[in-house]
Amino acid sequence: METVTIRELRQNWPAVEKRLAAVGELAVTRDGAAVALLVPPRPAAKPAAKRFDPAEHARLIRKILGSEKPAFTTDQSLAAERAERTLSGKFR
Repeated sequence: METVTIRELRQNWPAVEKRLAAVGELAVTRDGAAVALLVPPRPAAKPAAKRFDPAEHARLIRKILGSEKPAFTTDQSLAAERAERTLSGKFR
C-alpha cells in the first residue's frame, strides 16, 4: 500500500488526489506511523430522491380519491391564510 505524509497531503493535495485515483487507497502517515487510510468515496447506497413531479402527484391523488373531489384545495387554503395577513405600519 502506498503512503502519503500529512505534510504532503496538506501542501500538495492535487498530486495526492491523482495518486489516490490511480491506486485506490493511500495510508496517511505521521512520523512514519500510519494514522489514517484515505480511500475514494463509495457510491451512494440509495439512489438520490427524485424531484417533485406535479403530473405524477396528480395521478396519485386521482388514484387515492377516484372521482371524489377533495374538500378543499391547497390553493384555497393558501389564499385564505394570505387574506388574513396584515402588513405592519412600515410597509404600508
